[in-house]
Amino acid sequence: MKSSVPSTLRIMNKSMVLNIIKQDEPISRAQIAKKSSLTRATISEIVNELLAEDLVYEDGIDDGPLGRKGVLLRYNAAYRYVVGLDLGGTKISMGIIDFSGELLYQKTIPTFRVPDNQSFIQLLVKEISAFIAENQLDSKKLNAIGIASPGIIDYKNGIVVEGSPNLPGWEQLPLSKLMEEAFGVPVIIENDVRAALIGEVWKGKCQNVQSAVLLALGTGIGSALLMDGTIIRGSKNGAGEIGYMLFNREQLHHDWENKGCFETLASGSGLAKQYAMQSGANPDQISTKEIFAAAREGDALATNIVQQMIEYVSIAIINLITVINPEKVILTGGLSYSSDLFLEKVNHYVQKHTLNLNRVEIAVTDLYEAAAIYGISILALSYVQPTINFVDIKIL
Repeated sequence: MKSSVPSTLRIMNKSMVLNIIKQDEPISRAQIAKKSSLTRATISEIVNELLAEDLVYEDGIDDGPLGRKGVLLRYNAAYRYVVGLDLGGTKISMGIIDFSGELLYQKTIPTFRVPDNQSFIQLLVKEISAFIAENQLDSKKLNAIGIASPGIIDYKNGIVVEGSPNLPGWEQLPLSKLMEEAFGVPVIIENDVRAALIGEVWKGKCQNVQSAVLLALGTGIGSALLMDGTIIRGSKNGAGEIGYMLFNREQLHHDWENKGCFETLASGSGLAKQYAMQSGANPDQISTKEIFAAAREGDALATNIVQQMIEYVSIAIINLITVINPEKVILTGGLSYSSDLFLEKVNHYVQKHTLNLNRVEIAVTDLYEAAAIYGISILALSYVQPTINFVDIKIL
C-alpha cells in the first residue's frame, strides 16, 4: 500500500507557504524559505504551483543583501469571491467577500412575504444573481455561498432543522442542496447568531479571544458560544438556545409555548406584549423603540418593563459566565441599540455576583448586521479553502 505521508506533507507545506504569503505580503521566495525553514527548491516548486493556480501573483522587486534582487509575491484576494447572506425576519442582508475575507459590497432588502419556502428560495436565487450582476462580477468566480439563518441548523448536512416563524416552511429544509442546484457551488449554512460570533472573531470585538459569548437581544433571544478556541454547537446543534432559560421554580409549571421563558420575558416582542397588556394598547402597534423612548422620558410602566428586562439579562449573563468563564460577552440585536439605558446596570449586577476570577468585559457590538455576513462568509471560505487560515479558532 502506498504511503500518504509525502502527499500529506506536501499539502501541509503548501498551506504553510500560502499562509506566509497571505500574512506577510509582499514577500520574496528567500524570505519565505527563511520563515518556513523549507529548502529553496521546495519553495520554488510550491510557489510555481500557487502561481499556476492564481492564488498568488508576482508584484515588484525586492533589493536583497549584496545587491541580490528577489521577485515579491502577493496573495491574490481577487482570486474568487463568496456571497454571504443573513436571513432576518424583516430584512435580508447580503455581502460579497473577497478571498482575504474583506467585505467588498453590501446590500439590504426586505424579507420576502411569500406563502412557501420554494417561492422564497426562487426569489433568493434571483436576488443573489442580481447582486452579483449589479456589481459587475464574473459569476464564474463565485466560489461559495454562505447563508446565516435563524433557528437550529445542521451545518454539516446543510439542513434547517427548526427555523423561524417569520420564514415560510423553514424546518427540515435541505437549504444547501436546493441552493447548490441553483448556483453549482458549495452552499454553507449556519445559525445566524453563531455566524455573527465568528464575524466578531474575524473583524469585531472578539479578535484574539478564545472564549466568548455573543448574546442576541432582538425580536427573539439567542446566543452563540466560543469555548477554548472552538465554536460550540452541541450534540443536536442547539447550543446557545438560551431563550428557553428559566429563572425560578414557578416558571417550571408555566406554559411558555414556543418562545421560551427568557424570550417571553425579555425579548423585543416580549416587552411589547407586556407593555400592551398592562397599558391596554394594541401589541401590534407598540415597538421597543417607543418603549425605550418612554422609559427615557420617565414613563413608569416603560421604566418598570425595561428594568425587568435588565434584571433577566443580567441573570442570564451571570449564569453563562459561571458555566463558560468567557473573556468577553458581546451584546447584539435590535435591543442593543438602546444599550445606553441598560449596559451600565447590567455590568453592575454582573460584577456584583461574579468572582474576581470570572470578571468579564460586557460590550455592545460595533458590527451589528455585518457580523453575520462576515462570519458566514469566513465559514464558507474556510470550507472551500481549508488550507488558508482566516481565524485562529475551530469553526468547522
